[in-house]
Amino acid sequence: MSHAGNGTSPQVQSTLSELGSSESFLRSYLPLFLASFAALYFELVVIRYLSTEVRVFAYLKNLALIASFFGIGLGMILQSPPKALRRHFHWLAAALFLLIAYATFLKLTFLPIPTFDYRMFMDTLNAPTGAWYLTFFWDIFMLLIYLLAVTSIMYLVVAFFTVIGGLVGENLKQKRSLQGYGVNLLGSLFGILAFTVLSFLELPPAVWVLIGFAALVPFFVCQRLSLAVMALTVCAMTVPQANTYWSPYYRITLTEIPPPQGWPRPAAYFLDVNHLFHQRVLDLSPEFVARFPDAVQNSYGRPTYELPYRLVPNPHTVLIVGAGTGNDVAAALRHGATNIDAVEIDPTILALGRKYHPEHPYDSPYVHVHLDDARAYFKKSNQKYDLIVFGYLDSHTMLSSLSSIRLDNYVYTVESLRDARSLLAPNGSLVLGFGGGHTFLSDRLFATLDHAFDSPPLAYFTGYDGSGVLFVEGKAAQSKIDTGFPEISSELRQHEPNTLLATDHWPFLYLQSRTIPTAIWTVLALFLYSAFTVLERLVPFRQMAGRQGLHLFFLGAGFMLLETKGVTELSLLFGSTWIVNSVVVAAFLIMAIVANAFVMFRPFSRTVAYCMLFAVLLISMVVPYSLFAALPATAKVIASATLAALPVLFSGLIFSRSFRDVANPSQALGINLLGAVVGGVLENLVMVGGTPLLGILALLLYGLSAAFLFKSPGSATITDRSSQPA
Repeated sequence: MSHAGNGTSPQVQSTLSELGSSESFLRSYLPLFLASFAALYFELVVIRYLSTEVRVFAYLKNLALIASFFGIGLGMILQSPPKALRRHFHWLAAALFLLIAYATFLKLTFLPIPTFDYRMFMDTLNAPTGAWYLTFFWDIFMLLIYLLAVTSIMYLVVAFFTVIGGLVGENLKQKRSLQGYGVNLLGSLFGILAFTVLSFLELPPAVWVLIGFAALVPFFVCQRLSLAVMALTVCAMTVPQANTYWSPYYRITLTEIPPPQGWPRPAAYFLDVNHLFHQRVLDLSPEFVARFPDAVQNSYGRPTYELPYRLVPNPHTVLIVGAGTGNDVAAALRHGATNIDAVEIDPTILALGRKYHPEHPYDSPYVHVHLDDARAYFKKSNQKYDLIVFGYLDSHTMLSSLSSIRLDNYVYTVESLRDARSLLAPNGSLVLGFGGGHTFLSDRLFATLDHAFDSPPLAYFTGYDGSGVLFVEGKAAQSKIDTGFPEISSELRQHEPNTLLATDHWPFLYLQSRTIPTAIWTVLALFLYSAFTVLERLVPFRQMAGRQGLHLFFLGAGFMLLETKGVTELSLLFGSTWIVNSVVVAAFLIMAIVANAFVMFRPFSRTVAYCMLFAVLLISMVVPYSLFAALPATAKVIASATLAALPVLFSGLIFSRSFRDVANPSQALGINLLGAVVGGVLENLVMVGGTPLLGILALLLYGLSAAFLFKSPGSATITDRSSQPA
């Protein structure tokens, strides 16, 4: 029947006919689904695994994201994997994952990194002392080593993902654009869900890689050498690592310290997170202290954990955020607390504390454990506390999977500390420990607490773990006692006028000033110059830079910032957990799938979609997500998710409507991903302008995409019907 006769377009009729034959549809689209699954799945695997084993990428996490996106985009633009890379893909995969797995052996775990404008908790090589020029040349030498190592790893990531992106491209180019894009989105969604499940099951990286390789088997089933090398790679990654655990967030190693002679059980453990010391598990029980008064933990750890209770004797209700393996909880029990709320985000660290802490504090009926993000708990709780203790919360690596923003920073902002203050009883006190030492970190925490409490805190240099500082607010800050530690409040107050505050709009606790760290911009400049030079030789820009190509490019850049904005803002409201990150990204993909399905069956005006997109973006910039914090749980989820998802819906409608008309879907989607690379680079500007800049940049980029869509028609090499935008 004709379109006029039944109201259904030939394209829709063809789609319905194709869907009617499920077996035919599955056979036709399964390779595209598997390639799309592998692309996003391996992206998450590489980002997490690389940041765990090569510590540079934990602090500069969107470098791996940018390299992944560039590789996938390049493969799609080429529409198939380059022959040489495809033929040797198994060696590329083996090199990438074995390099990560054996990074410590290869001396890559602690690469030298420029750290003079950014504070990092990692081992660094000390510069030589002496004349200024020795230090200068040492810094240059270290910078060159850093650039060489990091860019080389990024090139390896690009090569790996170019093959996978090419597999997506060669299967996408043979499909109708919207159906292919829908399957691509669906595969990506399942990739996110699969990796999230594996993370929560606490399975090790060998399993991650095995499942990813399994998705790629159909593409290499006739290449026995490829399958053999992939299998051997997984086997080489399964070398047992004693006392090593993979939590949803970290690689954790627990090391037992031999007990003193005559003591029947271990008195201490060291817990390392991602190859860095994180915390000690200490026996500070009265029995142990009385029997072994000279034990190292008595002189080292006991004064620090006892100090809050010298300042606030015999508290009844205590909140501990960053409870970890239980040292702070044990201290509260020893001092008579009868109602203790212990908040810890990592279930594995919590489980290790339950099992191995010598005093077994989590077994007490007075302790109530909350597996949650500290900031999220502040929003949920209506309890009032005599004492709130901030443990050493720094996660070392807790970044959004989409950006360089460290989400644990939000625990130390003015707004977060005000939330904590609201939970204090009338005569309550807050004690915050942090390894800031005599650095700008301690200056910033002092000033931030001052603004949150409208009163300067007391600050004591405890020297715990070499740089511990204890800050005291509330009633305990009003009555000074001799703690035995040097008070540094006056020193920090002198620095306060020139100190940047940590706020929800600028939460970069570890960044000394409003600047993009040298470690980021140098490697980005080198990588992007070389990467786009290679791209220009493979596919000249004039073939991609037509009106429609630039329209899709800026849509990708805007969408990347939109995703980052949504993840950071909803994490701020619900907590920076894997659940929140995964749910937000999955929700965005679902919105894109809904938009794509809508366009498949009912054309939508891009003019209307752009108007709605700009309106919703402006509303989201004006209406703070914190406004929803006081709503009931269900209403809070619905309201905040709607505000975050609506821009994605309208952006998806625009993209799918434009994508519907492309003659070369693979190249079009590749150009869109290259735009996402640029969006990932621009995201670093929030370190200068703060997180509100994400919305402003998204508006500008979407504005550019509209300008290239609606301006007079020009070259449009990737489309066949683009002269009349709708």
